[in-house]
Amino acid sequence: MRPTLLRLGLGLGLLAALALVLPASAIHAQPAPAAPSLTDSLTWDPAVRRGVLPNGIRFFIKKNVRPEARVSLRLAVPVGSTAEADDQQGVAHFTEHMNFNGSAHFKDADDLVGYLRSIGLRFGADANAYTSFDETVYMLDVPTDKDSLLVTGLNALSDFAGRATMSDKEIDKERGVVMEEWRLGRGAQERIQRQQFPVLFHDSRYALRLPIGKPEIIQGVAYARLRDFYRTWYRPEWMAVIAVGDVDPDKMERLIRDRFSDLPKRTDAKDVPRYDVPPHDQTLMSIVSDKEATSSSVALVVKRPRRPENSVLAARNELKADLFSAMLNARFDEIAHRANPPFLSAFAGNFQFTRSVNLYFAQAETEDGKQAKGFDALLEETARVRAHGFLPSELDRARKEQAAELDRAYAEREKTESRGIAASMVRSYLNGEPETGIEASTKLSKALLPGITLAEVNALADSLVSTRNRVVLADGPEKAAAPLPTEAELRSILDKSASEKPAAWVDKAAGQTLMARLPAPGKIVSRRTIDEIGVTVVKFENGLEAWLKPTDFKADEITFTAYAPGGLSLADSAAFVSAWMSPFIVNDNGVGGFKNTELQKMLAGKLLRVVPYASAYTHGVSGNTRPEDLETLLQLLNLGFVKPTEDPEAFAALQAQFNAFLTNRANSPDQVYADSANAVNTGGLYLSRTPTAAQASAVKLDAALAFYRKAFANAGDFTFFFAGTFKTDSLIPLLARYLGSLPGTGKRTSRWVAIGPRFPAGITKVEVKKGSEPKGSVRITYFTRQPIDELDQHRANSAASILTDHLRSSLRELLGGTYSVSARFQHQIPLNGYSTMTIAFGCDPARADTLIAATQAEIQKLIGDGPSAEDVSKEQEVQRRELETNAKQNGYWTGSMQTVSLLGWDPKRIAKRRERIDLLTPANLRDTFKEYFPADHYSIVRLAPETKATP
Repeated sequence: MRPTLLRLGLGLGLLAALALVLPASAIHAQPAPAAPSLTDSLTWDPAVRRGVLPNGIRFFIKKNVRPEARVSLRLAVPVGSTAEADDQQGVAHFTEHMNFNGSAHFKDADDLVGYLRSIGLRFGADANAYTSFDETVYMLDVPTDKDSLLVTGLNALSDFAGRATMSDKEIDKERGVVMEEWRLGRGAQERIQRQQFPVLFHDSRYALRLPIGKPEIIQGVAYARLRDFYRTWYRPEWMAVIAVGDVDPDKMERLIRDRFSDLPKRTDAKDVPRYDVPPHDQTLMSIVSDKEATSSSVALVVKRPRRPENSVLAARNELKADLFSAMLNARFDEIAHRANPPFLSAFAGNFQFTRSVNLYFAQAETEDGKQAKGFDALLEETARVRAHGFLPSELDRARKEQAAELDRAYAEREKTESRGIAASMVRSYLNGEPETGIEASTKLSKALLPGITLAEVNALADSLVSTRNRVVLADGPEKAAAPLPTEAELRSILDKSASEKPAAWVDKAAGQTLMARLPAPGKIVSRRTIDEIGVTVVKFENGLEAWLKPTDFKADEITFTAYAPGGLSLADSAAFVSAWMSPFIVNDNGVGGFKNTELQKMLAGKLLRVVPYASAYTHGVSGNTRPEDLETLLQLLNLGFVKPTEDPEAFAALQAQFNAFLTNRANSPDQVYADSANAVNTGGLYLSRTPTAAQASAVKLDAALAFYRKAFANAGDFTFFFAGTFKTDSLIPLLARYLGSLPGTGKRTSRWVAIGPRFPAGITKVEVKKGSEPKGSVRITYFTRQPIDELDQHRANSAASILTDHLRSSLRELLGGTYSVSARFQHQIPLNGYSTMTIAFGCDPARADTLIAATQAEIQKLIGDGPSAEDVSKEQEVQRRELETNAKQNGYWTGSMQTVSLLGWDPKRIAKRRERIDLLTPANLRDTFKEYFPADHYSIVRLAPETKATP
């Protein structure tokens, strides 16, 4: 239930900068077939059944068994906000909402959502929709083990296509919900985009039709105009039904024909509306500051005509562009790790902008006031490529990375989730292009990849980074001491770049092996099995323990996690920030004496990820790989324990990233509010605080690494958990060599320090005044001292889920007071006696008191009467369905094994989680509500704007 907007910030923030994802490969699947003719057309996957109903509705059906007994249903409508008349702005999105608020088969939202929960679906996760400029897409993921469930799911989807009731009463109720969604999106980023879009979408309808619409139209649009939009644009001959999942295609086709054929065929011919983004010779600019902005960035954007991706030549051109971007991004990453880099991070890429336009962009995140410097660096690198091209060694690495990703996709072709396939088929339909399928597309790309020459890729410097259709975007916080660049400054940099001829890039060779000498294997001192869950547990002489769960859930995946007790609690308040930064530093600096950038080169073609962490009471490492790269991953793990790299230049660059991120946190109303609520509810516990920029800037590299080395000094403190595609007897010798050989005392010596949050006494109410938008937030937190017990924890989570559904019905559907509300149970694991229940929602500040009262009234009702038998039955069905799918995910098993180990629970209980679902009753959940929602111990923290604001 959301409007979608284009976002140029593609993960360039702090978290992306800190995540050490070592791209990679090793070619292990199919040999590259002979390259096809470039003039060949791409064709639809023969496994997809396609057809057209008499009324014009198209259908696309594919059998796919991941997950089992589920089907992903999609209704694609090729119309969005650009089809709106001037007095209908926001109506495309409003119509999407109304499809969930009454139809031929469901009287209102509560009826539909109640049914969805009764068959095990969550509103939002399993049933949702979005509206964009050019499309509206409805999504349902439905069980297939009973025909009646599938039929009713198709009833809902077919109702979306043409049977919405759109009663006056429901329209008026939903106005408030849509307004709250509008309110939720308000803030610095939205204000910046509102100024950038008219420049990006220069002289086009897109600049005038943001999907969320105008508040005055949402609040006042006539009923008839909403219905007009639905009748005018939801035409059968334009729509498509996509069904991907574990269902017989013959049955699915019969059901689609039965449920959709009665929608009347239109007799008036009409073309799907299409709008262009006109080209322009001049370079357009948008320079925007905002006092609540939290980051600074600059981007060069080039609009290019989008060619249909329906031929081998088009596929080859996409591969070339991907290789170009991969090599340029590798250079950007290397620059960002140097001393005094010109930007904090940078990224380039190519993506679809509209139906007819693609965007190529190069974007940099910079320190405040240094956008010009970052822009100069972006252009210098593109000028360097234009003058000298990339190097053969760079292309070799980029090819390896591409080949590795293709091999993984091919290996997983039979175990790819239906949701991903359905999303790809929706895109193909809306773009009017064939969906070739994973097998054909990976084989084609593998055939084309070796033939792409360096000269071809280098030639893209002129076509991708053209001087026509250019837009420059600069934005950041409004600061007198760090002003944004002027248009004249940016144009001067552009002019200089046109004739600039930088020196050629020097690609420093990396080492060839991670380990010059392999360690001798450690001794295994015990081995046992937990047959009930199919797990083998081995313990090594150094004290390290490993739990091994071989699975066949994925064809090419091994995931792992590990923990040791202690974490940040091992540091006192004075040393906390150094400890907090330490895993980020190791993650970013490298291991084994190799710098991060050297590792990137050495590991080109390896698909693996290794990330150390330190939470409040545990520290460890997690990651994933594929079977053929497992030994390399274990070598990295070993080096991460014994030899983290000390790279002062990379540390200084990382510290600058932290400083930029932390400096501007106080600009954001949402972040100030979150920090304030956290301080109230934890008593200001230092383990729960986000450090300040000054504290991060004061961290010394040697002090941070000293904490890390001490935390990882004794392998006996650690327990590892592996799940995935491996044979236990083959994995154990590798673990003995790389983990069993780590230094260790033979026993666990680390312990967490029991420093828990200090809950406020009695009832506490705090109002935070921050921001200029008419936007409020409420967080109600109940405190209890309940011990950690498996059944109690499960019942507390179940109570939170039932309360969420009740509050959705009352606060959203009945009162129209919020877009989204959630109740969440949390325990300060592994400490006993620190549990909270938190209800959170956004709203109009003027209605906060009313909604708080309604929330507490609902809680009191559940305390007094308990949930109904129907509530419990629906919650049980949701949990059973989720358990069915989760239990076939490797991450579920590594997480579950770690939890039972950390808390000392019986691991055999993992296999009996359905039992605890069956044990839920109205009576025991009523007791849970009484225990976890004390009427005399809670806080209410609310956010309101600094000054009275109006939409």
